[in-house]
Formats: sequence, C-alpha cells, structure tokens
Amino acid sequence: MRLVNSVSIAGRGITQELNKLLDKKVEVRLVDGKSYVGTLLGYDQSALHIILGDAESSDGRKVHRVIIAGSRISEILVVERPLFDAEEFRKFLIERLNLPPGSVRVIPEINAVTVYERIKVTESGVEGAGSLAQKIFDIYQEYIAMKKRSA
Repeated sequence: MRLVNSVSIAGRGITQELNKLLDKKVEVRLVDGKSYVGTLLGYDQSALHIILGDAESSDGRKVHRVIIAGSRISEILVVERPLFDAEEFRKFLIERLNLPPGSVRVIPEINAVTVYERIKVTESGVEGAGSLAQKIFDIYQEYIAMKKRSA
C-alpha cells in the first residue's frame, strides 16, 4: 500500500511540474539521442506523451506540431524559466494587500492562486471582476515586471 501512495505522490509532483511548464519552451531528449526544442502545449499524464508546438529537431527540421510518445522520452529540460510562482505570489499578495493568509490559497496542480475563492491568478493573468480583482491585477503586473527584471 505504501508503494502505491509513493507512486501517487511522485505522479502528482511530475504533474505539477509539467503544468508549470505548459506554454514554456522545453527541450525533449529522446532515448535514441535525438532531441526537440519547442513549446510544451500538452501532455498525457498516464503515458507521458507530450505535444510540442513550433518545434525544431536536433537535425534542424522545423515542424508546427510534434507528438512524442512517452516511451521515447529520456528527459525534459526547461529552456525558459517560468516567471510566475504561485506560492511566491501568494506571499507577495498577502503582504501588499494586507490580506488574511486564509483568504489566499495556492492550487499547486495548476500553479494558481485563488483569493476569497472568487478571483484566480495564474501566469496568464487574473480572472475575476470588481475593485479587488483590479487591485490584484495591478499587483500581478508589478510582480511580473519585477520577475522579468531579475531574470
């Protein structure tokens, strides 16, 4: 039973990391030595098949989309570091708006933050309406600008 739990926890960790890499540039190395660099568009959690967009193979061939079977993948390297870190943004937001810590929650599976269960913040932006959502959007822009300067 513990082995199943360990595998389950490891699977969640991989899923969380892959979710953070969606829409980011990655290099996928295959077991045969070939590699692709492209934007991670999606993946199949069970078999780790992945889809890259605007990819280039190690032999210089450019393709619009490539679907790679999980069994062929040796490793996935991060070429582009994600700017948005949900846990870091949660702390930044609580500090800037003086919010009660329980009102701001991290959803690690999708690298997102929710505020009062109404407003969601991801690397793509802020989803919600009203004056609080606007304040959060302003802080989000400040946070992203700060991360870009330090990158």
